[in-house]
Amino acid sequence: MLCYLRVHGELAVRAKGILLLRESGLPEPPLDAQTRDRLTELAHLERAIGKSGVLAVRPLMMATGKEIWQLTLLKP
Repeated sequence: MLCYLRVHGELAVRAKGILLLRESGLPEPPLDAQTRDRLTELAHLERAIGKSGVLAVRPLMMATGKEIWQLTLLKP
């Protein structure tokens, strides 16, 4: 579960960076292999800990609809 929190946090920071680049009018960088790997790892960890585990750590993540939406920016 700690890995899930770490990976989710890293991806949330990356998505926030993309939003800031868009807002300032700068071109956003292409999705790199490391980010793709992190997205795959996040999906694997979600399946491994299950729905109950995700619900249990959600208060620690403070994952609102906005943060979850931001992660969709990273998906190809």
